[in-house]
Amino acid sequence: MVTVVRERCAKILKVDPARVTEDALLREDLDADSLDLAELHVALEDTWGPLPRETLADVRTVGDVLAKARLLLLSEPA
Repeated sequence: MVTVVRERCAKILKVDPARVTEDALLREDLDADSLDLAELHVALEDTWGPLPRETLADVRTVGDVLAKARLLLLSEPA
């Protein structure tokens, strides 16, 4: 999961994957804007299936994205 999120972030934000750490601030450190976050949302849906629209609404860091993904994937019915 960590690798998937890091790769998607690096590709969409056009940054060196080494910069995509769990502590990296999406907007301040990686220059993400709202369109980038929407694109990231779609990329994660392509990987894991439909996600609630508000999934990335309040994320600030790459770690926040990971935490949301873990929470959603672990709460899926078996």
